[in-house]
Amino acid sequence: MSALPSASAGAVPGGIDAVVFDYGNVIHTWEAVGAVAGRVPLQDWQEFVEAGEFARYNAMLDAGAGVEQVLEALTAAHPERPGWPRIMRTYWDHFIDTKTGPVPGTAAVIEALDDAGVPLYALTNFNDVLFARTHHLSPVLERFRGVVVSGQEHLSKPDPAIYHLLLDRYGLCAGRTLFVDDSPGNVAGARAVGMRAHRFTGAAMLRAVLIEQGLLPAPLD
Repeated sequence: MSALPSASAGAVPGGIDAVVFDYGNVIHTWEAVGAVAGRVPLQDWQEFVEAGEFARYNAMLDAGAGVEQVLEALTAAHPERPGWPRIMRTYWDHFIDTKTGPVPGTAAVIEALDDAGVPLYALTNFNDVLFARTHHLSPVLERFRGVVVSGQEHLSKPDPAIYHLLLDRYGLCAGRTLFVDDSPGNVAGARAVGMRAHRFTGAAMLRAVLIEQGLLPAPLD
């Protein structure tokens, strides 16, 4: 369970005024291989991921780079591997297939928080074009009062600047805002700017944390 700071004197239950959710693998699953499954030999994909630095180029997309810019960078870095840009293009073109379904239980937690009047926000590392193309798959996002998308801001977690942007844009107090993310690095980044944070490992543990913080009611039985 997360190490959450104790509430200050006079604070509301739990001392938390708002909850900020990561998106990928917290609200909706993301499996990159889904875009290339049946379109690229699995061995070629795995080689690209391991030797071709897929994570690096995907991070460029998340930071707001256009797909053509990413493909040019990949081609320049590996002119001997013309197949790798084609794989990256396949990933881009069929990105919707990477989103393999809602994370079990998270939507119910979000709905319960919203119904309880807890202000909800999202902070996601996501290419803005791809987010716009696929966010309809998660209607629960309509419950959020604001969403910060890294590609739109040209900033990515765990850069402190993107947490400060979120806090400033929506008038949130870092010490009274709970951040939920599955990435240890992103959780550490939130704590570094003074936010409370919980590393997401599943909806049941998150619900338990929220109950203990007084944001959700305990079961009646």
